[in-house]
Amino acid sequence: MPRPTALPAAPLLAISLALALPGAVRAEGPVDAAAKALRTDGSLKVRAQAAIVLGQRGGPEAVAALRGAVAGDAAAAVRLAAVSALGKLGPRAARTTLAAASLADPDAAVRDAAARAVAAMGPVALAVEEAPAPAGMKGDLKASLARALGEAGLLVAEPPEVRVTPAASAEVTRTDGKVVVAVKASLSAVDGDGHVELLERASRATITGAASDARLAGATTSAVDAALKGLAEDLAARLGRR
Repeated sequence: MPRPTALPAAPLLAISLALALPGAVRAEGPVDAAAKALRTDGSLKVRAQAAIVLGQRGGPEAVAALRGAVAGDAAAAVRLAAVSALGKLGPRAARTTLAAASLADPDAAVRDAAARAVAAMGPVALAVEEAPAPAGMKGDLKASLARALGEAGLLVAEPPEVRVTPAASAEVTRTDGKVVVAVKASLSAVDGDGHVELLERASRATITGAASDARLAGATTSAVDAALKGLAEDLAARLGRR
């Protein structure tokens, strides 16, 4: 007589969840059914089990439902299950949700689990968009910002979690035998949820004596680089608080 074979944990959970749900829900796919249960079921046990199933299945719908549970479920046990599921999936898109939970969730176990999940994700990945350099600047604005971001301890890599776009303008004035290059620079950072951070910096460089084209280009580049360095440091501070 053949011996019964044990089923893996994920199918067992999916079967248990399916049996606990109404027939109309069971007719849906396993991820859709679990996501719906996590959002709407009145049973704490069913919602927690749904979070576990979603952590096993993965996918955008699963991540969205788990993020919603971390942010809004009334039961600490369900929030903890959702945090654990996101930690296993490791979606960088969930970083802001987990970071918020690590700081503000009322339950210590949830805060600790969320903090561990965020730490496991590593640094925020950034992509720098192309942007025109101000007149007279040597080099490329995108490359200069990417270098400044790296010096600030940030990671420029694909796929990005945040896309940053720099902008810079330079104004040249001549007074009292001096040439002053005043630079205004800004940076917009947009994450996967569409949240936007707008940062601004100003810098200047002064040339005493004859201002050849080469000296003017050097002063403009130095002022732009100084502004971009400040913007990178500001962005690092903002991202560090997420």
